[in-house]
Amino acid sequence: MQTKICLLTLLICTTTHAADLSSLYPKALQNDSRFAIAKAQNLAAQEIVPIARAALLPNLSLSAQGSREWVNSEFDVPALGGKTRSISTDYTFNSQTYSATLSQPLFRMVAWDTLSQAQFQQKEANHALDRSQQELILRLAQQYLDVQLAYDKLQLLGEQKKAYREQKTQANKWYAAGYGTVTDVNEAQNRLDFVDADILSAEAAHSNKLHELSVTVGESMSQLAHRKPSTMQADLHLRYPLAEWLNQAKQNNPVLFERQASLDAAQLEISKNIDQHLPTVDLRLRSSYEDSPGYTTVDNVIKSNSLMIYASIPIFSGGEINARSKRAVAFATAASEDQRNTMQQVELGVRQQYMDLSSSAAQIKALQEAVRSGDVLVESTRKGIQSGVRNNVDLLNAQSRFFEAQQKHTAAQYTYLSGYIKLKFYAGTLQENDLQAVDQVLR
Repeated sequence: MQTKICLLTLLICTTTHAADLSSLYPKALQNDSRFAIAKAQNLAAQEIVPIARAALLPNLSLSAQGSREWVNSEFDVPALGGKTRSISTDYTFNSQTYSATLSQPLFRMVAWDTLSQAQFQQKEANHALDRSQQELILRLAQQYLDVQLAYDKLQLLGEQKKAYREQKTQANKWYAAGYGTVTDVNEAQNRLDFVDADILSAEAAHSNKLHELSVTVGESMSQLAHRKPSTMQADLHLRYPLAEWLNQAKQNNPVLFERQASLDAAQLEISKNIDQHLPTVDLRLRSSYEDSPGYTTVDNVIKSNSLMIYASIPIFSGGEINARSKRAVAFATAASEDQRNTMQQVELGVRQQYMDLSSSAAQIKALQEAVRSGDVLVESTRKGIQSGVRNNVDLLNAQSRFFEAQQKHTAAQYTYLSGYIKLKFYAGTLQENDLQAVDQVLR
């Protein structure tokens, strides 16, 4: 097991993969499937406005028709002897008709409402893409920090196992010399067994976190170099007071803009249904050429040009418009409540993250002291063993508390960095340079 840990450490530490977080972001932008879906959806949304505008622009159509007609004419004529005889004549006619029609809407309030609604839907899609990009930054940073934390835990467990192995060796020597007890030996072995189990779990967790990062980045991260927080001043969140963070969220959070655009579009849906009671007026220009000979006329060519104002006034549609109006009002109410709920959730998220960061900063300082005092405790316990007032079990317990304090301190540092990224996300100001800020903390 020790050999396996050493090989893993050597593999990761000698890698040539980019070690910093910001260098992975361009790869994630290019390869992440979730963001690719968001880009495709945004690209589709860009066509909403041209589609809606088309209902207000001229519409030109050309038509052509050709036909072949067979006519049989049969009639009776007088014949000799007072009799009649039938005369049958077959005719074949080829007809062609060509026309061009230009239609220009003059008054269509529904079409104008649809265009305005499409503009809000396009805005909603643009804000959704902005949100997806910030979600990618958040997800990438979280996965990267999770990988580094998992490796840190694996390293600490390796150091812990080394310390327990040394204690077991010492316990065996003392027991063989008659100074120790078999309990000391068994206690050391028990701690080693637990550490071995923890190492297996930590290796699996590290591998899983690397795979998650690889999926986001789009290439194998099995050889990602290790970086860990240096002595950090947990004061990134103190750049602004809580009130300023809340104000930034109201001004910048793309989710709020999404909900507002969705509400505006829903309110225009109400106007669209109301305006369906209004008349529509179109200008139509038509030019046609028709060549349709018959058996009574050989040359029958008709050329015509027409200009028409076409007006339509809706009277009754079976109650459909009223039902659609009620449905639109209900959807607008839901959109309004969704916007209000989103605002509350964003404010709650900002407050929680800010408070959690303040608590995490204090926890980092406390755990740093716990690590220092734990180290002192281990050394004093060693001296106590030499003077006969402490035993091997006391030293194992002191080492356990020392390594536990180290793990908690390291985890608290990563938690703080992750929380800061989440705070920026809720504030709607998460950008690529925030990844560089994380890189400056990691060494």
